[in-house]
Amino acid sequence: MGKLVNLVQVTVAAGYLETIKPAMLENARSSVREAGCHQFDVVVSNDDDHKFVFYEVYDDQAALDAHREADHFKAYWKILEELGGNLQRQVQLYTTQE
Repeated sequence: MGKLVNLVQVTVAAGYLETIKPAMLENARSSVREAGCHQFDVVVSNDDDHKFVFYEVYDDQAALDAHREADHFKAYWKILEELGGNLQRQVQLYTTQE
């Protein structure tokens, strides 16, 4: 069975980038230290520095669920909630082919 890939697209409204960006990067740095997380990249669009993609690779759904219970994820999520409509987010799950 392949690994679980969580692909998250995030668009931050003008004026809110510095509110969320440090938390996004800290979430990524901390996530790769989790037992079930193999990769967590934050990439920014070449055309718009307010558009990001998170490429996250986990062992399985249980590892992704554990990630969502981690303190660093909860801190990031709290800021997402505070930003409300000033941040758009789309999530898609994939499985790697082996």
